[in-house]
Amino acid sequence: MEARLKPASQRLLHLDVLRGFALLGILLVNFEWFVRPLQAIVLGAEPGLSGADHIVDWLIKALAEGKFYALFSMLFGAGFALMAERAQQRNAPFWGLYLRRLLLLLLFGIAHMLLVWAGDILVVYSLCGFFMVLLFRRTPSSRLWKWAIAFFAAPMVLIWAGSLMIAATQFDPELHASIMAEFAADEAEMRDQIAEAARIHREGGWTENVGQRLRDARFTLGNFIFWVPPILGYFLLGRWLITTERLTRPADHRLFFRRWRSRGLLLGLPLSVVGTVLIYRANQLSPTLEVALGGSLFLAGAILLALAYLSLIVLGADRLRLLAPAGQMALSNYLCQSLFWTWMMYGHGAGLGELLPRWSHLLLALVFFSAQVAVSHWWLKRFQFGPAEWLWRCLTYGRLQPFIRSG
Repeated sequence: MEARLKPASQRLLHLDVLRGFALLGILLVNFEWFVRPLQAIVLGAEPGLSGADHIVDWLIKALAEGKFYALFSMLFGAGFALMAERAQQRNAPFWGLYLRRLLLLLLFGIAHMLLVWAGDILVVYSLCGFFMVLLFRRTPSSRLWKWAIAFFAAPMVLIWAGSLMIAATQFDPELHASIMAEFAADEAEMRDQIAEAARIHREGGWTENVGQRLRDARFTLGNFIFWVPPILGYFLLGRWLITTERLTRPADHRLFFRRWRSRGLLLGLPLSVVGTVLIYRANQLSPTLEVALGGSLFLAGAILLALAYLSLIVLGADRLRLLAPAGQMALSNYLCQSLFWTWMMYGHGAGLGELLPRWSHLLLALVFFSAQVAVSHWWLKRFQFGPAEWLWRCLTYGRLQPFIRSG
């Protein structure tokens, strides 16, 4: 007998509300990268922003960037732990099923990354999922949060080590000048690549954009060491929240969530603000001490604010149940966001990317997500799963699954 995925009737409301809330934040952050080439992320904020454009851009970076991917990643880890726990309770096999599920997610992600948008998170999620299963399947609950902290720290240790070594070369002016010249050459080359990517997004056809997405994928996966450890840390933190019953019995842990709501906001907000100030326009190709400090503060702020947001939503889940259907269809809605907005922004579609001011991204994201919530309500009254979730489920089990709601 196979371990079955949890049917809709047994879903935990607050987890679906959290997923829905995370989808909104992810859309707010991704909007910038539906317009700008992905490589520009290492060169800081878009130059020339002022007024409302600058305010919206800065607030999204300080309050949303890095925080909602963190929240969504914790929920991914929580979902894994919940499925494993329920399979164990039924004495049903689980690991083969889950590895097949991850492999399918990897294939979905590769298709999404190359055919639709290179900012895909599904590839990284599936790879981190494999790491989690292979390396931490038997890790006791008491160690999960400790490993999470270690993974959060890992990329920062590398950045600080590089920054300190470069700073130390100032005692050898000739060596320092040579290294900085190499960084300047790398920046010039990166700016040329960004300009070419922007031209392709603006003027190129779909096929040419697929070629650009291949180059974008190499850039993203080339920075694997900086992306994967924090996401794996969030996965383990999400598992810890399930194995300690904080997310399965939140009513018994309200004090925990109240404390992290306060701690996360009081500590995470200033850390994120200061980190944003330091790296907002920084060239992250050059690992200076300012970049290392700003990146460290920004990551710490993201972790704490993600926990604060999680705690706020868990405590208010009953009042936010409107978001639950969108969260129940999280994969379908995530794919829909990139399908629709890359078509709207790129030249092979409506070509609006360079015509819309930055401040309008906030309004458009709110309107579009509201429409997604409404459509999700309509859809789930008629169907048991979102279309992507249903396909994923069918392929996982190797047979057609029930889709249309009876009655």
